[in-house]
Amino acid sequence: MPDLFALDTSVYISALRNAVELGALQEFLKVYGRRVIVAGPVAMELRAGAPTVRHVEAVDALLEAYAHRKRTIAGSYAAHAEAGRVLAALAAHERVVLAQAPRSLTADVLLATVCREHDVVLITDNHKDFAPIQRHLRGFRFIAPWPAGPRPYR
Repeated sequence: MPDLFALDTSVYISALRNAVELGALQEFLKVYGRRVIVAGPVAMELRAGAPTVRHVEAVDALLEAYAHRKRTIAGSYAAHAEAGRVLAALAAHERVVLAQAPRSLTADVLLATVCREHDVVLITDNHKDFAPIQRHLRGFRFIAPWPAGPRPYR
């Protein structure tokens, strides 16, 4: 079976802020849309970052499209526990001071554990944060950087 993909929150945000990135996302979805799901941590971050009624409506429409097609995933208790283990490993081995780390780190680690749990490849433009996570989460796969346009994905 071909890989399923989850898009990181940053890919959606870039598309909302930049017409070129929006075009790249639309082209990607034309080709790979049936293989794209939305992960719970991404839905959480998108909703949390919607400051106006217009933004909330746009995010709700986006998320509803995935939910309607049953293209959503969420993490189990085990994925959450594994996220805690990975955060501890980042603190112990990568010198991450969790109390000073960006708030997004916890969501990124949870997103990685959810993707791994569902055997989904994460597409992100955030190699810097996900590379250390991958070192401590065997089986987690991601593609970065997000392409400027569509390219072949296996």
